[in-house]
Amino acid sequence: MAMTIGLVATTAIAGDPARQRPRRVIAVATVTIDPAPTTTAIADSDVYGMTQADVDRTMDTLRADNVKAVRLMVPWAGVEATRGKLDWRTVDKTVNSAASRGLAVVAMVNSTPQWAVGPGGQYLSGRPASPEAYGEFVAKVVTRYLGKIAAVEIWNEPNAIYFYTPAPDPAGYVDLLKAAYPKIKAIDPSIEVLGASVGSVIDVHGMAINPVAFVTRMYAAGAKPNFDALTFHPYHYSLKFSAGVGIANSPVLQLMQIRQIMVANGDEAKKIWSTEYGQPVSSGGAARQHEFLADMLLKWQELPYTGPMFVYTTRDRRTGSLAADETVGIYNTDWTPKPAQPTVRAGASGTIAKSAEFVRFAAYTDEASGTPLSPVYRTTDNLWAQVRTVNTVYETAAGFVTSPNAVAIKAGLYVVSPVGPFADGYQDFNKANGLRVWYSPATGAHSGSGHMAAAWVPELGVALTDEAGGLTGTTMEFENGKITWTPWAGTRITWNAGHGPGATPTTTTSTVPTTPISTSQIPTTTLPTTPPPATSTPKPPAGNPIHAVLTLLGGLLGSLTGQR
Repeated sequence: MAMTIGLVATTAIAGDPARQRPRRVIAVATVTIDPAPTTTAIADSDVYGMTQADVDRTMDTLRADNVKAVRLMVPWAGVEATRGKLDWRTVDKTVNSAASRGLAVVAMVNSTPQWAVGPGGQYLSGRPASPEAYGEFVAKVVTRYLGKIAAVEIWNEPNAIYFYTPAPDPAGYVDLLKAAYPKIKAIDPSIEVLGASVGSVIDVHGMAINPVAFVTRMYAAGAKPNFDALTFHPYHYSLKFSAGVGIANSPVLQLMQIRQIMVANGDEAKKIWSTEYGQPVSSGGAARQHEFLADMLLKWQELPYTGPMFVYTTRDRRTGSLAADETVGIYNTDWTPKPAQPTVRAGASGTIAKSAEFVRFAAYTDEASGTPLSPVYRTTDNLWAQVRTVNTVYETAAGFVTSPNAVAIKAGLYVVSPVGPFADGYQDFNKANGLRVWYSPATGAHSGSGHMAAAWVPELGVALTDEAGGLTGTTMEFENGKITWTPWAGTRITWNAGHGPGATPTTTTSTVPTTPISTSQIPTTTLPTTPPPATSTPKPPAGNPIHAVLTLLGGLLGSLTGQR
């Protein structure tokens, strides 16, 4: 954190000697967070409500781990429980402790007071009845902590009912952005305004909107000029970040799709930060927590469009608990470090080296393939690959091979590797009984199994449909005819009028022995998506006015999510 103090001589006002003297002016402190994806920071909502001694010990620990930024909760309901009466004491403890140790603060402003909740909403999670009132409170936060806050995050995970009631509402959320953004910038233009704050969830009617759809609808509601970076929480307790490229609705695939939405809306210059990511020891043990965090810190930095990574969180609430949100710290409750702690410290110190596979892919500068969308990941046959904006790049024994992304998706959502280059409108892939994908921009990508590929001749043109059928026979349409397979007759080509040898229509029987297989399309089966830990509204001390309600809310959410 840098502070500038200047001595400024002001224009004298005639007849007022006091105003003729130079005045000592303290300029706005400039506190920033390095926006690079190699920045590793900590998100800690649990410090809200701790004793000053525990808050200070937490901040001292972060500094000892070379952490330079911390995300803190600033609950509106905790500060302004009664309209117009502001009690900053609990927030002062955390923000001032962090700032005094040189930690840049991300202030996540959430939690609606009862008096401000809109129709149908619940205390704390309810959509504010007046976005303007929320914006005014955010302005008060920025003014009070001017020079200590580097970024303001607008709400927390509004795409799920856990934190936004009566139901997720992208347009309603954008109203909060529109109310807060200009007020923040009028006070301190250097503050980063972080929008979306979406969690990695799947669609559940009335309860959750997947982040890709939520961000799409944010843009439709006019979000674009009202945030500086987008934030995403890529939690998944049973799937490593880099292992999800071939799994629909995985956090990494959602991240890639969000990036594509941003580019489509002209926001390619904006970054995606992760302001929360953690892995509880209660879900697989301390070694697994370390494995997942190490993978995230290594692979997140491989993406050119990502920003800082905030690990959740510093210390367990209750080590040994079976509850996810009580065992997600990188320190045990007694402050002993877990295996993940040295890796997080290395991330904060900037000493995590790039992976060998990333270095090789970075050297493959094929402009026609575009820029990276995914980290470098493993395919089903253990090759390395990377999705770029135009093509997917595979590292094979023969060198790098590319597939148009539409082809790579059709073959198996990027994780089935090709056996040769894409040429003459098709590409073959490494699957049992063969797999060929035909593609043109006009017709799209369509796939067929090995017997279709063996019977196909270039005169048929590219495929117009996927292979369809069952054990008694399959068929596939092409530009100039179709191929039919039956177990008793093998494959045959039926030409469209005006195509094929001899008179039309002409039927040619194939003698290639084939076995039907079920072609693999884009997977529709998804792993269960674990909701993120209920971290954004931790329990303050009993003396705090919102303690009882938070305790009740925690129990209710736990019964619904199984996470507490």
